[in-house]
Amino acid sequence: MRVYPDCIPCFLRQALEAARRVTENRKEQREVLSEVAALIPGLPMDATPVDMGREIHRTVNAVIGSVDPYREVKKEYNDRALLLYPQLKQRVKNSPDSLLTAIKLAAAGNVIDFGVGAKFDLSQSIEKGLREKLVGFDYALLKERLEQVEEILYLGDNAGEIVLDKIVIEELVSREKKVTFVVRGKPIINDVTLKDASYVEMDKVANVISSGCDAPGTTLRYCDSDFIETFGKSKLIIAKGHGNFEGLSEEDRPLFFLLKVKCPVVAAELGATVGSIVLRAKVKGKM
Repeated sequence: MRVYPDCIPCFLRQALEAARRVTENRKEQREVLSEVAALIPGLPMDATPVDMGREIHRTVNAVIGSVDPYREVKKEYNDRALLLYPQLKQRVKNSPDSLLTAIKLAAAGNVIDFGVGAKFDLSQSIEKGLREKLVGFDYALLKERLEQVEEILYLGDNAGEIVLDKIVIEELVSREKKVTFVVRGKPIINDVTLKDASYVEMDKVANVISSGCDAPGTTLRYCDSDFIETFGKSKLIIAKGHGNFEGLSEEDRPLFFLLKVKCPVVAAELGATVGSIVLRAKVKGKM
């Protein structure tokens, strides 16, 4: 997905929110905004929002000197989701289709995204998600593909929602599938890292690896060679969240994008509405 003109105000908002998490010094905040604004005229036509997100947070780190301004909020939402885990597991267990319910929960949990904005209600998103249908409703196709593979690559997105991803993965493992869960290479916004995966014990149900990517999404140009090889060989890939959709929507791979739509630009790309939950398959190079 390429950068839309509509993305530019969001870039500046994201830069200011990140700066404010580290410093109350308005001069430093202004310097961050000035540095980020200076990047925009040189943004390549083929750039993705993930490319720009990477530059925004590299700029924040360079100007203010913080490498993980979202560390505390990541732990907060991991803890919140872990408290919900037992009751959500029970709801999945009691549902007519446990895998579908788990997938809807994970999509609803994608609301925990501090790159898009800091105002959201996790419990409300979960209840709404469980009542709704998945946009695109490629669930039947996903089940068909699951019958054809033994291994699944699952690209994680944010802290907190990783607990709901874990519920999906437990459902897949119960169906005798081997899952590899992928995290970011370095801290950026509230995206998942190896530390988050260990904290929620994802490593007890899946093989956890890093993509090596230091951007808020998966873009192959920033990933390490081991991950690129794994990605290239994978026969079924579940890519979670905005950042993974933005970075991989043009890749011709067996991808299923799972997310909650949180901005009009992504809504337009997916033919969905803001607030909807989506499971969308990549078929023949097109969405």
